[in-house]
Amino acid sequence: MGLTRLDVSHFRNLNRATLALAPGVNLLYGANGSGKTSLLEAAHFLGSARSFRTTSPDSLIQRGEAQCLVRGEVSSGSSVSRIGIQRDRVTEREIRINGEPCYKTSELARLLPTLVLGPESVDLLLGPPALRRRFLNWGLFHVKHDFNQLWDQANRCLRQRNQVLRHETPRSQELKSWSVQLAALSQQLDQYRSEYFESFQVPFQQVVQEISGMAEIRLDYYRGWEREGDLLEIYEKEVESDQKRGFTQKGFQRADVRITISGQPAVKVCSRGELKALVWSLILAQGNLTRNSDDKKTLFLVDDLGSEFDRDHRQRLGNYLADQNHQVLITGVDRAALTDCCDDRFETMFHVKHGEVEVEQ
Repeated sequence: MGLTRLDVSHFRNLNRATLALAPGVNLLYGANGSGKTSLLEAAHFLGSARSFRTTSPDSLIQRGEAQCLVRGEVSSGSSVSRIGIQRDRVTEREIRINGEPCYKTSELARLLPTLVLGPESVDLLLGPPALRRRFLNWGLFHVKHDFNQLWDQANRCLRQRNQVLRHETPRSQELKSWSVQLAALSQQLDQYRSEYFESFQVPFQQVVQEISGMAEIRLDYYRGWEREGDLLEIYEKEVESDQKRGFTQKGFQRADVRITISGQPAVKVCSRGELKALVWSLILAQGNLTRNSDDKKTLFLVDDLGSEFDRDHRQRLGNYLADQNHQVLITGVDRAALTDCCDDRFETMFHVKHGEVEVEQ
């Protein structure tokens, strides 16, 4: 079913709002600054305890208020989970699931897998490799149940090796021990990423064809060191270079994803509209893989669909979203243009005005 209810108090410019959400397409329209994107942000906050717009938690709290609160109900089969996240200006956030304290945001992500499609999504291709690694990690988290533990182990090991490298006189035995462990963990993560990437190829190409019709697209995964190289041997060979820089230069933390069109980097030959179509296809395909892994629905948050593409692409995207068995929240300024995007194939319509939300029949 997905997110059935969203309650927001003093979040951004929203004083109080309650939305009873349908399992399919939900539309939210209203003028710029009315609070549409804030509602999407609140739904994302519920599934991750963080914003997709800012790294400053303080800015999430409505001006003049001491705290904000987002609550929701998530239905999966016959079970219902109640989530509440409170944030104030002084202490850390407080997360509760079914009334019990929760200390791991990964629990939220498992209950409510959430992906954002909006103006900033194009940064997935235009931005640094860290964004694409995060993209890979999100997918692996939802299809490999031990990924989170492996990821934590690898990062702890990387920090320890870097710490030893920064010593004025690194102890060779200690450095070797961390190098052996890091090489093994990197290789395991690479195996997970390679398997996931292989399973990702077909759904991605299918979505691209349906949304944009673009051809000769190639998607490649770079693991963070030479394909034929043994990572432990690389660490031993490049130890002086690592020591000089004070950090480990190769490994799982340097992985990347690259897209080419007819052999040329997509970021160099594609228009911004084509890059948007590619990025949205990546995100949509990822949501489909998540559903296929354990029959869990992904919540897609689509911000201002009407301004992102021309009418033909808007309708392709809108109809694709309506065809999929996922829950979708789509925002737009103009009511008619928004309904036109999905040929009136929506279940619920909300009008957002000055931070207030009304349901339209």
